[in-house]
Amino acid sequence: MSENNKVILLEGNAAIAEGNNEGFLSFCADDTEWTFVGDKTLQGKEAVRQWMATTYVYGR
Repeated sequence: MSENNKVILLEGNAAIAEGNNEGFLSFCADDTEWTFVGDKTLQGKEAVRQWMATTYVYGR
């Protein structure tokens, strides 16, 4: 893994840990695909955004 990719991964994970979904999504392409092995695939950044909004519940 290149050092740049490592930094991106760390920053994206930090954004999620902080409850900053939009910060994480800023690293995603509009046509991103997020695959849950054996389950489903989210198509596009908006689908990921909607999934995160209902799944990543911070401090509630």
